[in-house]
Amino acid sequence: MKRIFLPALFFSAVIAFSVISCKKETPDTDTTTATDNSLCEGEFNRVMPAANSIAIDDPGVNGNRMMPSSLSTGCPMDSIDPADTLDGYPVTMYIKYGSNCQCPDGKTRSGTIRCVFDTAWDSNNPTMTMYLENYYVNGVHFEGTLAITKNTATRTFTQTMTNGKCSKNSGTPWEILYNCNRSMTWTAGYNTLNDPTDDVFTFTGNADGTDRNGVTFRVNVITPIEKRGNCRYITKGIFEVIPDGKETRTVDFGNGTCDNKATLKIKNSTFTFTLL
Repeated sequence: MKRIFLPALFFSAVIAFSVISCKKETPDTDTTTATDNSLCEGEFNRVMPAANSIAIDDPGVNGNRMMPSSLSTGCPMDSIDPADTLDGYPVTMYIKYGSNCQCPDGKTRSGTIRCVFDTAWDSNNPTMTMYLENYYVNGVHFEGTLAITKNTATRTFTQTMTNGKCSKNSGTPWEILYNCNRSMTWTAGYNTLNDPTDDVFTFTGNADGTDRNGVTFRVNVITPIEKRGNCRYITKGIFEVIPDGKETRTVDFGNGTCDNKATLKIKNSTFTFTLL
């Protein structure tokens, strides 16, 4: 019995090993985490520069307390309660997009961004806390709180996003969770304060979140991310996205051209995807 059983067992093991060794590894081609992160990155990295461009030109949140706050009547409309400028800081500025604001970057926005300043925005190292209230961009709901600290002398900012969320309820509902810690530099446009379209900001730092499929992820900026005031998309920079249990992805936004394309690399596979 032993002489019959052992060779048969050995032969079965060889067959099993051969079958296993011939199975090809399934390539990782899932782009969901990278595209979901890019969707949140694009808007959450825009709101601070947008608020900054309004605040620096508004005496209501700057040092000249004798002048009344400005009140814009276009889209968006920004305003400050006159009583808020009389009793000292904090001062609250409202950026109101109404129900259907067609913005210069080509996107449609609605809702309000509420900005609370602890001191004059043109003073040394002021802080601003931003609250997104019923805020939608092209039908996507953006939520969260951003804490901003400004270094006036160097034109640099730190930004911390907490409880960030991007979601959509129409069609098949989905939501993306997002938080970040970023350093931001105002690299161009600071000499023309009344023209936000020529502003350029760069970003470094990290982020984390959960994509629409429930996969948690981390993000590290490899080369600075560039966001321009006259372009609806991120135009330059590279970051890596690390989904839990999956290969690291590298996202490259290009060389500065304003377009809706980015490149995603997973190991030896490269994909082009469309930014929203």
